[in-house]
Amino acid sequence: MKQAVAALLAGAFLLAPAPAAAASSDPVAALKSQTAVGKGVTFSDVSSFIELSGTTKVMSRRGTLQYGKTGFAATDVSIKPLSEEKATSSLLVPERVITVGKSSYRKGGAFAGELPKGKVWVKTRKPLPAGLVGSFGQPVNAAEVPTLKALVSVAERSGRIYTGSITFAQLRKVSPWARATVFGGANDDPIRFTLTLGPGDLPAKLVTTFQARGHWLQYGAEGDEISHNTVYKGWGKKYTIAAPPASQIYTGKK
Repeated sequence: MKQAVAALLAGAFLLAPAPAAAASSDPVAALKSQTAVGKGVTFSDVSSFIELSGTTKVMSRRGTLQYGKTGFAATDVSIKPLSEEKATSSLLVPERVITVGKSSYRKGGAFAGELPKGKVWVKTRKPLPAGLVGSFGQPVNAAEVPTLKALVSVAERSGRIYTGSITFAQLRKVSPWARATVFGGANDDPIRFTLTLGPGDLPAKLVTTFQARGHWLQYGAEGDEISHNTVYKGWGKKYTIAAPPASQIYTGKK
């Protein structure tokens, strides 16, 4: 009898299905699930200049990205210089930019000039979601679905970390954010990146590095680099970004 029971148990064990393998993460699908109209994410980043003498933190940005039917419906980005020496040489000054649809409104920033009494915002001729000053910050936006898809497609993955490189030309081809914020023509210089996923397989941290010459106000010597460290938080929350009061906006018309 004992032998019969043992044989029965052994047969049941052999017939039992093997445990299902853990599902692989899909950051692109995870991001798509967070892009409903009105939802969004906040980000903060620090831009640093790297040379032989050391690393200097030059600029920080904080912002909110609100999704629409396609891509970002509105953004609100504030920029703060962190280095007096670099700020003097590159005209980096505090700036805030609100973009709603195809209209951007700049407050402060380089070349703000004198405004008529009561006007504190300048409406730009074309969308500048990172403004003038902020355009020298992080060029890669991992909160964009096509950009994230491009990054993970060329990266090597180790757990929740993706590492790789993408050229400025490749980035501008897939990224509306890059086309609107990165000045200058597309080129084949590489942007090295490390993307770390957080809870829900959503982007949590993105670090990029590239050569300074040709990309940052023509500043720096051969071998100097620019590094950007971006952190994403608040995925899936509701955000509402509105244009500044019309009475405070200068459009260039009297």
